[in-house]
Amino acid sequence: MRRQEHIEAFVEELWSWFTGHKRVLPWRDLNIADDTERAYRILVSEIMLQQTQVSRVESVFPVFLEEFPSLRDLASASNREVLIAWRGMGYNARALRLRDIAGSICKEHGGVFPQEMNDLQSLKGIGHYTAAAVRNFAFLLSTPCLDTNIRRIIHRTFVGPECPDGTWSKGDDYLLGIAAQALTEALRNSRYTTADWHAALMDFGSLVCTKTHPRWDICPLTRRGICKAAYKVSHGRKKAKEEPGRLVGSTFVPNRIFRGRIIEELRDEPRGLPQEEIGRRICADWSPRHHRKWLGGLLKKLNEDQLIIQSGSNYALYQ
Repeated sequence: MRRQEHIEAFVEELWSWFTGHKRVLPWRDLNIADDTERAYRILVSEIMLQQTQVSRVESVFPVFLEEFPSLRDLASASNREVLIAWRGMGYNARALRLRDIAGSICKEHGGVFPQEMNDLQSLKGIGHYTAAAVRNFAFLLSTPCLDTNIRRIIHRTFVGPECPDGTWSKGDDYLLGIAAQALTEALRNSRYTTADWHAALMDFGSLVCTKTHPRWDICPLTRRGICKAAYKVSHGRKKAKEEPGRLVGSTFVPNRIFRGRIIEELRDEPRGLPQEEIGRRICADWSPRHHRKWLGGLLKKLNEDQLIIQSGSNYALYQ
């Protein structure tokens, strides 16, 4: 099958599937006239969705927006206020990065959300995909992009399955070229927008073309015979990335988990807690003799990241 025919068939099947399987999510189809406030909500959702399940984001997203209903509200918030509103999300540095992006937009762009890729990517914390997502979903400016779902769908459909170690045989430049061709073809259908197309890709990647155990039995691309990876994806696990942490009993717990626990404990302690009490709360096996130095290192790094602050013998969320 020629590439153009392959793309046309891919787009046709995905649009047909999306018609009956589109997910309803609180950051989609926003009926907000103001471009900046619409883009602000898209940005919040995109930062939240990084390494976090959709179901968790669905519950926290409206609560966060109640606390910070506008870009300027978030831009003026303290570290502590943002971290409290971020409860339940994990990867807490994202919350401060989001607040700082809002601050940069207010300071450098007069509070008006930029629309051009160069301007968006000049904001610290916004990469190619997030910039493209804001353009696609907030401004309806068609911009090809790759995230984990889109990369997986494009590679499996047009190239083949991932390697046994979870890597891809074709790089992002190649895959982005196919994504751009597919987007052009998709928008020939005037019923849909670039936001619809990228929502379709996200939903298909989440519900059918999943990372593990893809649903070949209900996959329209497989049924059409145009998915080169159909029934070929290995269920082998990608080698886990080594990261710092320690054994608790027989289980290895990464330091990032302990960091998250520290922030969680301090959210409800405005006066802070001493190191010993933090250790007892976050470690089932807490031993001052064995763990004091290790915990001190975690607290020092959180302090450097401006997530917590030391006042006397206590540690509290950064103000």
